[in-house]
Amino acid sequence: MLYRLCLFLVRSLVDLPDAVRIDRIETEKVDIFFLHIGKEDRGRVLGRGGRTIGALRTFLEGVAARLDREVVVEIVD
Repeated sequence: MLYRLCLFLVRSLVDLPDAVRIDRIETEKVDIFFLHIGKEDRGRVLGRGGRTIGALRTFLEGVAARLDREVVVEIVD
């Protein structure tokens, strides 16, 4: 569920949603997402001063907490 939510949110932020790929590692209590985003859309996901990615992380952490899980989101070059 968190994977699909993260994918939906990130794809809605970028101009080229087909270029977005998310690799994930799932353990018993933790989901780790590695975002692969096109160079031209990286600024949109990061936002000014990291505000957009920070808001995305905060939102996903809130949803994960309700599911008794933890989530880590990283942007990969």
